[in-house]
Amino acid sequence: MLICQTDEKDADTKYVNEALKKGYLTIYLPINGANNNNSASSLSKIALSESIDYEENMNRGNLLTFDTRTFYNFALTGDLQPFEELKVLIEEAIEERIASKRNDGEPIVVIVAEVAAELNRNEKFDECINVEKWWHKTHSEWLQKGLKVTIICPHLIPMLDKVEFMHYKQAIFSLHEIVVESGSEQC
Repeated sequence: MLICQTDEKDADTKYVNEALKKGYLTIYLPINGANNNNSASSLSKIALSESIDYEENMNRGNLLTFDTRTFYNFALTGDLQPFEELKVLIEEAIEERIASKRNDGEPIVVIVAEVAAELNRNEKFDECINVEKWWHKTHSEWLQKGLKVTIICPHLIPMLDKVEFMHYKQAIFSLHEIVVESGSEQC
């Protein structure tokens, strides 16, 4: 879990770029607003800061991305079934990567996911915790299968540092193996 002082989009950019530079299978799951309804436009925003050829990485299967606004909406209603379908898609991408032998051994996978962060930003803390629990359970299953998957969940500190929300902060933190609080210069 990455805790940011400022907009977590900067963290998304940093970690997507780092993963691609290292040759990892990178799965970017942005939430785009009504005026920005496709993942390509989200990628164009993060592409401005680095000289990484996102289109080439997408064509080679190194970068997978799609808008998760509908996942956010399902999470608001407590329906996490679409996340199970997402899990299947991710596992298929990992299997395809293994079959193509683009990695020595098991591929390393980095997932940058925004649904929980968006729920946090909108003070939908119970729903955020449910999504984080799902990611935690899914990550544990992947580890048991021997898959090397890192899930990065960037959250904003200001939302979690309000006194009335501290119990949510503790609950969210408890669902992560590593919690990094980062200043604005790093996020």
